Amino acid sequence: MSIRIRLVVMCLVFALLPAIPSSLLVQSLLEKSFNVGLSETIEEALQSGIVISRERLEQIRMTFEKKASRVISKFTPSAVDSSTVATVLSRDPEFSGELDGFILFGAGQRTIDDSKRPDLPEEPGAFAGHPVFLQLTDRNEIIHRRPAIPSPELSFYETADRSVQFALWKPRGSSKIEMDRNDASWSPSPPGSRPSSNQSDGDLLILYSRTDPEFLAQADRLLAGRQIFAQLRLERGWLSRSFFYPFVIIYAAILFLSLGFALLMAERLASPIRRLVHGTKVVAEGNWDYRLETKTGGEVGRLVEAFNGMVSRLEDQRRRLIDMEKMAAWRDLARRLAHEIKNPLLPIRLTVEELKDQYGGGDDRYHELLTESVRVIGDELNSLQRLVKEFSSFAKLPEISPSMASMEQLVADVAKLYPQISIDIAADPELPEFRFDPDHMRRVLVNLFDNSVTALEATKGGRIRITISKTGEDAVLVFSDNGTGISPEHLPKIFDPYFTSRREGMGLGLAMVKNIVLLHGGSIDVESSEGKGTTFIIRIPITGPEDGSERTPEYE
Repeated sequence: MSIRIRLVVMCLVFALLPAIPSSLLVQSLLEKSFNVGLSETIEEALQSGIVISRERLEQIRMTFEKKASRVISKFTPSAVDSSTVATVLSRDPEFSGELDGFILFGAGQRTIDDSKRPDLPEEPGAFAGHPVFLQLTDRNEIIHRRPAIPSPELSFYETADRSVQFALWKPRGSSKIEMDRNDASWSPSPPGSRPSSNQSDGDLLILYSRTDPEFLAQADRLLAGRQIFAQLRLERGWLSRSFFYPFVIIYAAILFLSLGFALLMAERLASPIRRLVHGTKVVAEGNWDYRLETKTGGEVGRLVEAFNGMVSRLEDQRRRLIDMEKMAAWRDLARRLAHEIKNPLLPIRLTVEELKDQYGGGDDRYHELLTESVRVIGDELNSLQRLVKEFSSFAKLPEISPSMASMEQLVADVAKLYPQISIDIAADPELPEFRFDPDHMRRVLVNLFDNSVTALEATKGGRIRITISKTGEDAVLVFSDNGTGISPEHLPKIFDPYFTSRREGMGLGLAMVKNIVLLHGGSIDVESSEGKGTTFIIRIPITGPEDGSERTPEYE
């Protein structure tokens, strides 16, 4: 299973693990909430409040009927006028707290209210649309109520919202009291008729009482609460699902978002790993120039950078190993050549000298030829002797002995040996003393100086520039000249032993330079442009090699 799938599965598991307990918890909380909100205690309390409010309202109605009946009983049909009614209601304390006012309609009469005394129309049949009456009823529908104490001349009404109760008394029995339930109007006489002109007293007396609006509002709230309670109980299952389903939908949305996020993160994590796997295969196949592109930061980015750094170091070590193996092969060849050439040199020299010394003839010309031949052979033997010495020196390069030293001081000391050349030295003050073999590095510098001096012989204004700096954990020495340069076809071979472009050279100087640099754990590169100059770049680790850690085989 790939890491991408594992990451996605892990994220899904972590997202789904709390789903079951969360759903159970939500369901339990909903059940507890409904059990508390829809408990029988609350239902009984609401029902009791409704019963009490109804009983209280019925008590208010009965009290009004009794009071209204007692008020009416104090009047005679022939002596009902507004002053009489007002006197009864204002002087009798029994009625002052129960009845709020009266309206008297009749020929020549005006309506009298205990709080307001507006003018009413002369026509007794027009009172229903009068602003005072409409304001009193608040335009509510008027409902006829069967009285607790029946009376042929007394009828009881109330508004639909139970805010106002009316007692209608018709003192004259010739007319019929009517109330229209649809348009909230009544008429003291049959519709379309007019009252007789001999009606001098009141034709209709209306007593009214307002119910406490706060009590009615509380009663309405109790009734509404009971209805809501019943509705909630009927729809309990639906309500529970209506709360639970959104939770499931939201959790599913979160789950899908988590899945998308997991896929994104898995891809971001798996992609560099796949590229690393591919990179290792490419490098294993021998492509040491392959590098991964750093697309992200953090740990993954550092991992990619570490991989690239590892490949670079492996490439450097591989090159160093190849170079050292080549040097070892050349040293072995030099040892064998030195051995094979050195052994016959002495017998040849002795034999030639013996031939010269043993000649006793008198031919001067032959003697002169023999002497010249012996001299030429001796010179060639001396050349071979020097070659053997160089071979032996190259084959028996001793081990390095690193110690703390200053590269800047060493370069300055060697530069003093070449006063005929203009030399510029620039050293980084942050570069400290570090471990290297001063004697071997002196040989490196001397060889580079010798090559540059030779290249500058045919150059006017020749100059050597040396810079010493610190790059990372390496000391970098850049040795440049503006001499003749190296041809492109010779450049790849200049570090090979026995390769030289000079007739007097033996081709071992730069090979020895590279060997010494490799023994220090460093590297050397060359850049050259024919006719413009050559630059050698030497990198040596500041830590330096351990004592005796790098050894050159010694050959007999």
